Amino acid sequence: MKILFYLPVITPWWFDHIVEPIIRCMASSHEVHVLVPVPWRGTGIGNRELAACADLPQIAWHIADDENHPTMRTDAVERAGIVEFVRNLAPDYVLSRSADCNTVREFPGVVRYMAEGGASPLSFPPSWIVLQEQPFDHGLLPDLGTAEWAELDRLIAPVWNSLACLAEPSREMRNTFQKWAALPTDRPILALPLEYEHQENFFTKHRIGAVPNHRLIAELAASIDDSFFLAITNHPLNEQHVDNSALEAEVALHGSRMKLLPRTDPTGQNTTMLLARDADGMMVGDSKVYSAAAFFGTPMLRRSRFKTGEWLNAYADLASFLPAVAQGSAIAADRGDARRWFAFHIANSLLDPNDPDLSAAALLGRLDNPVDPARWEQSFARFDAASQVNR
Repeated sequence: MKILFYLPVITPWWFDHIVEPIIRCMASSHEVHVLVPVPWRGTGIGNRELAACADLPQIAWHIADDENHPTMRTDAVERAGIVEFVRNLAPDYVLSRSADCNTVREFPGVVRYMAEGGASPLSFPPSWIVLQEQPFDHGLLPDLGTAEWAELDRLIAPVWNSLACLAEPSREMRNTFQKWAALPTDRPILALPLEYEHQENFFTKHRIGAVPNHRLIAELAASIDDSFFLAITNHPLNEQHVDNSALEAEVALHGSRMKLLPRTDPTGQNTTMLLARDADGMMVGDSKVYSAAAFFGTPMLRRSRFKTGEWLNAYADLASFLPAVAQGSAIAADRGDARRWFAFHIANSLLDPNDPDLSAAALLGRLDNPVDPARWEQSFARFDAASQVNR
């Protein structure tokens, strides 16, 4: 088989922890091509990555270094040429890490995006991914039979039981968090987890709403009156790598209407998770945090250009979301549906690129058969082993 890795927005971390292991796995028995631009704004492949694969001479590297290579990340100027090149290459499979979905859409073969696998409150290594048709299709479920759902229900039971303490915190725990966070009690709380906005993140082009985050805050402040309170948390990578002064200044402008909370509370618990549990509603875009709102049964607004699973009952606009939250009538994800999605995510979708037992045949099997009960039992066993390590 011929496999193409199309990687315009590959970062060094993603290459080292995710893509290189998959390339190695595929190259053991198939023809592998890599189409990628040279480094720019923290993405692309350069001498460091090529040196790491020096022991794999069979890989065909196609490195774009012309003046238009930066556009490959979001809106390729030379789209026709790229598509023609890929069509002539005629790959059987394409694994993509690109924010330019329009170009990738024209590729031949079975095309899948490599996307983050994170699903709070589950715990497993950050290198675990999912393979899906679009980078931010969230919460999708297949049409399964009764016996298959029963099997997933059986497999998830120990995990679900271990998470019960998170789902049903004591009144004292809730009061302690509310007191620490200084959340008002006279109006609904809207949780707003902000997304990553470092220069290496080109996926911001798909967001609905203003970019960067300080402009989003200003936009929401103009759309949401002071009958609501915005409890905001920053993305952890923003806290590490981004100048947040404009964000902090914007939040401060709105006084008692909103607050930017620290990433963790005094006990070390993740503040976004606590807000997903206790807020009256959560507003998300393409963030994976939607799974936390679903787990806790918190109504959510999801503004996105990508697909959203119907079971999430996510609102699509402020005009319908805000009145429902204010009236206490907002619909949330059903807990039984959430259990089914988490079970399917663990059993069927999560992929560990560093699994020593992972084979090229298994990877191709995932591409040929996106839903396969034959891998469910083993997937849960690997998840259980990994989650024990990460607790």
